[in-house]
Order: sequence, then structure tokens, then C-alpha cells
Amino acid sequence: MGKIKYDFYKNPDNNTENLKSKYHIRICNRQSIGTEDIVYSLSKRSTLTPIDIHAVITAFQDEIAYQLGQGKIVRLEGLCNFDISLKTENGVCTGKENASSIVLKSVNINPEKEFTEKVKENLCNMERVKGVHSNTISDRKIDEILAEYFKKEKTITRPILQCICSISKYMAILQVKRLVAEGKLINIGFKNHPLYIKAD
Repeated sequence: MGKIKYDFYKNPDNNTENLKSKYHIRICNRQSIGTEDIVYSLSKRSTLTPIDIHAVITAFQDEIAYQLGQGKIVRLEGLCNFDISLKTENGVCTGKENASSIVLKSVNINPEKEFTEKVKENLCNMERVKGVHSNTISDRKIDEILAEYFKKEKTITRPILQCICSISKYMAILQVKRLVAEGKLINIGFKNHPLYIKAD
């Protein structure tokens, strides 16, 4: 079993006045695991083939999306709850909008207490390392991290970029703007909920 590598990062000055802590803990050098890795791991622990598991995952996704589309709360006992939030198409709500101007705002996922406890039980040992802080990582290094990331994944979001590069939210926003301006990332999502792919 590996160790979770972490470092301490100083909170922005404008957020520390009402906080007890001047630092926060961030996991460093975090790797992502994709569907293929999960499928392979499950197939080794069961009699199901990777094709069977893929089929179940796809059907599961489709069914959850369908039920959420009906306005229902989907509860996966021992795992999480799914629900949706709505908004007006133009982002302004006067209370007089008709149904055609109301759209999906977000899909919300909330873990169940049992699942959180199970994660705690499986938590690895901790090891402090010298993480890459926002003021020391170069654009070139971020480009290299992204290149490795896109070898396994097809899409990325700002929070994922922030996580895999161990940078602050503010720096991640600046990096996304840079990458889009340089033509290295393309937003295929919505303006308020962007989802980026690697430019060809």
C-alpha cells in the first residue's frame, strides 16, 4: 500500500482574517484513475468480464441520468445521493419565467455517511513531501503534466487541473485562461460549467 503525499499551503491573505488556520493541507502529485483501470480491477476480483462491467456501468449511467431528468433524487444506498439544480436560461430569475426558459444548473452528488466511513477505513498512511507551490511551477511544467494526463483521459476541468498540478484555485483559473488563449485547450461545455479537451 502506498502513502498519501501531502504538503502545507498558505491560505490567501484575504481569506485568513476569520480563519483559525493560516495553512491548508493539499495532496501532492495526485494521480487519476479512469474507467478502464476500475474495470480491470473489478474484473480481477470477480467472475465478470471487462465487457460485462462496461455494459453495466454504461447502463447505470444512462439510468441515473434518466431518473434525474425526471426530477427525482437518486439514492445509491451506502454510496451517494444524486439530485439536480435548475436555473433560468439567462441566469436571472424574476419568478415569472415559463418552463421553456428553465434549464439544468448542475448535477449534485453527496456521499452517504457509510461511504465516507469506508473511505476513512481505507485511508493510506501519510507522508509529507515538498509539493509544487503556485509561485514555483512554470507554464512548461504544467504543459508537461497535462500531456501525461491526456494520455489516459479525454477531458479536464479547472478543479482537476488545480489538483494534478498542486496549485491554488486562482492559479488554476489563470492557467486555464492561458491554455485556452494559446489554443491548447478547447471548452466543449457550457460557459458556467466548462469542460475542456486537448486541442488537436
